Amino acid sequence: MSITYTVDKFMIDDTKKLVGLKGVNATNDVFIVDKRITIVDGTTDAQYVQQAYTAAKTEIDEWAAGMGVQGMVFNPDDNSLSNRD
Repeated sequence: MSITYTVDKFMIDDTKKLVGLKGVNATNDVFIVDKRITIVDGTTDAQYVQQAYTAAKTEIDEWAAGMGVQGMVFNPDDNSLSNRD
């Protein structure tokens, strides 16, 4: 599943860097996640975003897996899922 990520938030929140990521898949389903990353001198903006992505990876993967099932047809006769034709 192809997901495009946009930085939704990027600011200091108390003593942490608040980084928000907005993920949009090919069918325009949206997932937004915020992570607070410890501020470290010398860390670039891209590194903060990478750390937020890494911290959110499990949540993103769970969302993506759920999106893979949405819109599918369930057949209770044989307990199968199929794509709509």
